[in-house]
Amino acid sequence: MIAPSPEPAAPLLALDNLEVSFAIRSPVLRRVLMRVDAVAGVDLEVAPGRTLGVVGESGCGKSTMARAIVGLERPTGGAIRFAGEAIGNADARRRRLLARDIQMIFQDPFASLNPRKTVAQIIGEVWDVHPDLTPAAGREREIARLMERVGLGPDMAGRFPHQFSGGQRQRIGIARAIALRPRLIVCDEPVSALDVSVQAQTLNLLAELQQEYGLAYLFIAHDLAVVRHISDALAVMYLGRIVETGPVEAIYRRPAHPYSIALLSAIPVPRPWAVQRPPRIVLQGDVPTPLKPPSGCRFHTRCFMARERCRHEDPALRPVAGRKVACHFAEEALARTAPEAAP
Repeated sequence: MIAPSPEPAAPLLALDNLEVSFAIRSPVLRRVLMRVDAVAGVDLEVAPGRTLGVVGESGCGKSTMARAIVGLERPTGGAIRFAGEAIGNADARRRRLLARDIQMIFQDPFASLNPRKTVAQIIGEVWDVHPDLTPAAGREREIARLMERVGLGPDMAGRFPHQFSGGQRQRIGIARAIALRPRLIVCDEPVSALDVSVQAQTLNLLAELQQEYGLAYLFIAHDLAVVRHISDALAVMYLGRIVETGPVEAIYRRPAHPYSIALLSAIPVPRPWAVQRPPRIVLQGDVPTPLKPPSGCRFHTRCFMARERCRHEDPALRPVAGRKVACHFAEEALARTAPEAAP
């Protein structure tokens, strides 16, 4: 008798039609002139102990989505669920408790650290907010352990952020993030400001911590090679919406959305003459403004497969070949990407 396949784990984090908009007001009368939909109906799931990578052009809403998850922005629509609990509009007290389970690593490792505090004070501050997690008598020892775990000497605990390199400052941010033993860490482009060699060290550290603590990551980045290295699943974002999401290798080998195809065609390879790959697709025009997004499919103004239907009908995110794609002609796009032609 064949044993039944195990049930898939319930998502640790789930976004259901998440919307985040900002009001643009008159500088004189303070009236609301219009609203900008930075995140316009996003559906995503992050499984326990896994990594979901999010890629997209600057201004597509990745960081706004991340800030809404950790409570730095208020959603204006949809839902954010953590371990089944709706947390999108949680009050300050509940958000303080949620910080034990959800932490964030910021893009700029210098701006995210208080320049007037030592490393010991920066890391230990989380226990001032949650004093029951680490007794005062054991904090010095725990700070030394965390610093060693992220590759910094405990003798550096008395130094200030400006006395560290960019990579070292990011390690301080990582130590602060894991001090509460969270279940989910939102990584908002944590390696984009670092040198390539330091990027590799930081990514390896994040992978080790994931194995050690069973962490789940929502990993936002511009570098497609970095996302492929660290992620289990991938979400491609364009102008506030998810256009394709699924297993990372499935999308990298055979993207099914025209925007994903264009992004992946731009990945440089070490020996291009030795690899069979389709010609690079250069998207025409600029990204439309979120103040007035195009009607129908938001990508149709730059899409090399756009047709009349795309101008009027907004495609839903639907299952296609083991992933979800928001494109009317996803099957046709998938047929253009043979497995052997992928980067």
